[in-house]
Amino acid sequence: MSAKEKSLNRLYKARVAHLKWVNTIKLLVSGFKVDQSHLTLPIIQDSEIGRWYYNEAIQFAQFRSQSVLVEMETLLEEMFNIYTKIYEIYFTHKQSTFKTLLGIKNHTVNRHEMELAGRYYEDIVKLSDEFKGKLHTLERQLLAMQENEHALVSHFEMEEETAVKPKKNVPSVEEEGNYSYGPRSR
Repeated sequence: MSAKEKSLNRLYKARVAHLKWVNTIKLLVSGFKVDQSHLTLPIIQDSEIGRWYYNEAIQFAQFRSQSVLVEMETLLEEMFNIYTKIYEIYFTHKQSTFKTLLGIKNHTVNRHEMELAGRYYEDIVKLSDEFKGKLHTLERQLLAMQENEHALVSHFEMEEETAVKPKKNVPSVEEEGNYSYGPRSR
């Protein structure tokens, strides 16, 4: 698979992850029981789309994609700011001290909170539609890029991965003859 195909494939996976995230929020605000593990914390970098954006997509800013990437980041931030409010409604349980002492756990969301979460979800959907449009724009830009430009990004990713991984065959202290043991060792 060429570097260009890999870039496009990861973009498609990011799009699918974003759609799953929005659909999971829809289930949540529709009253369905959603396991909290299916939703990330309301931190962009912890989500699949956020990891893709900040680890890969942002690298294409060095070419012709900077403006669309800035717009995408703004939309991501807005969506996650709204998602934070939904997350607080459903997963940050504000219980009275009295109920906690009695061992009563009230995990239900009242009607007003559900309606509020529904309105927040509608805002996320509007932003998501804009975001998907920006994804399509980025996709067209990636398709128009030359293979060597994609290879530059892939090369950068490989260098970054090797810098993070510990080096194998690191010489031990005994093998390294010119090791200094501090200021008084010589």
